[in-house]
Parts: sequence; C-alpha cells; structure tokens
Amino acid sequence: MKKTAILLMSLALLAGCSREPRPFLSEEKITDLKIIITPGEVQNTYLLRSSRTDVICWWNLGNGSAASGVNSVLAKYPFAGNYTISLKAYGDAGQTNEVSVVLPVATENLFLLNDPIYELIAGPIGGASGKTWKIDGSRKGHIRLLNPNNFEDVWYTAGENAKDGCEMYDDRITFFLNSERGQAATYVNNGKSSAMNNATALNELLGDGAWQATTYNKAATNDYIIDCTPPEGMGWSLVENAGRYYLSFPATADGNGAYLFYFTGWQTQYEIRAISEKYMKVYAWANLAGATSLREFILCTEDAPAGNDDIEWTWMKD
Repeated sequence: MKKTAILLMSLALLAGCSREPRPFLSEEKITDLKIIITPGEVQNTYLLRSSRTDVICWWNLGNGSAASGVNSVLAKYPFAGNYTISLKAYGDAGQTNEVSVVLPVATENLFLLNDPIYELIAGPIGGASGKTWKIDGSRKGHIRLLNPNNFEDVWYTAGENAKDGCEMYDDRITFFLNSERGQAATYVNNGKSSAMNNATALNELLGDGAWQATTYNKAATNDYIIDCTPPEGMGWSLVENAGRYYLSFPATADGNGAYLFYFTGWQTQYEIRAISEKYMKVYAWANLAGATSLREFILCTEDAPAGNDDIEWTWMKD
C-alpha cells in the first residue's frame, strides 16, 4: 500500500512538470549592421566600429589581420591600396549577418612599421622577394617540448634531423611587406604537411576547407603526414603586448591560414622569443581539447650555416 502511494505521488509530480522548450535559434538576419570607419589620429590608421553593440563581431581587416569578439578595432594600413574590410556578427538568439566595405588608402605610411622586428621577419620593407624561413633541422633542439608551467623543464629535445621523413624539413614560409602584396605570406609544403601525433590536430587539418586535405598516413617518427595544399592569399600580422611579440595568420576566404611547419592545431599561438637576421626562436602554445602544450621551434633562413654554433640574437625576450 505504501509503495503504491509513493508511485502515485511520483507520477503526479511528473505530470505537473513540463519540459522546457528547446532554445529557438532565429534564422533572421541581424538588421542595421554596418561598418563605421573613422580616421585615426595617425595617418593610415582607422577606427572600425560595428553599428550594433549588442552582437559578437568577427573582423577581417583586409590587411592580413583579423580580430574577434570586439565591437571596435584600430586598424593600420602602411601601404596604399583598396582594402576589403569584412564584419560577421552573431546575435544572442543565433541571428547572423555579414557586411563588407572597401577602404581606399591613397598613400603609404611606412612609419607604422617602425619596429625593427618587422624587417627581421620579412626583410627590407618594400622588398619584392620577402624573406623565407625554414625549420633548422640540422640543429640539435630545433624542436623542444617544454613544460608549459615551467619553461626550464624540458620534456623532449629533437636531435639533428630527428624528424627526417615526416615531410617538415622541405617546407618554406615567406613573409612579405610591400605595396604590391601588403602583409602577405606564402607557404610551400610540396604537397605534404606534418602534424603532431594527435587525432584532434589531424582532424583539424583534414577538415579545413582552405587546405584541401585528402589522405594521410604515419611517418616512422609517429607523426602524421597529410596530403594537402596550402591556400592562396594568406596574410600575417605581428602584435606586441607588454614586451612580447606574437605572430598570427588570419583565416582565408575558405578556412584557415598558415602555420609554422609542425601542425599543432588552429588554436596555436606563436610567440617570438628571440630573433636575429638569420634565426628565429618561436614558442608554439597549442590548445587541443582543453589541454595546453608548449613547443619551442628554431627557424632559420636558407643561407644560415648548418650546425650547432651558438646564435647571437638581435633581440630576445629571455
């Protein structure tokens, strides 16, 4: 009898409860979305603002740089040209809209590139050929896996050419800074890219529309080798924050942009730790499935001498 009463009470309580409806995601477009452009105090700088402040904004500044999650951004255009600025906005009910505008910049202002690190990365400003980098495979420690909470704690050090066979050492990235191409980047991978031994990283590169990945296999190093083609029209940007320099590669029209030699996921942040005329030390902060990892890469130019001689850095963070 007691069990029957409890059962009846439970059924009554369930009958009195109603399941909340699933959130409704509107298919309507965000209205009155415009890009407002205000010239900055410095020539060739512009404040870009969204006409709506109640949305989340994703910007493509048209100069190789991008910004996300902000309603306004200060953009710099050192070179003359017509720049297509795009804004994609998301509303709180799932609405979206995308608008773009062409910003004509009539003259150059190369003083916007007055930080000498620009030339160390891309060669002389205005140079037609740019500056090409590769990973310094002949150097012991060209890749190191570090404890992200203690940089002095080294978990792995790559020996000379330790990644031979994983399709990394023949890759090249070239940085440009000129009026014809702007702040552009090209990547050559000879049809194959190397990715870390992680299924999430593998699938991120395989699933990217811009890189046109097809098949993959594993190298003897246990890294993934992915058949893919780098996209055209890639850019790069340099951000200085509290004495630290960060390289980034904005998205392309079809997917993601460039990466540095050993693919560790699209959420990887590249921090320049030291640089000279022929060498660059980069920290690659990767975030995959909520886990953070840190790798150190040593890059060099084509004419850098092979070997393990000490590097005399022009600038270094440490």
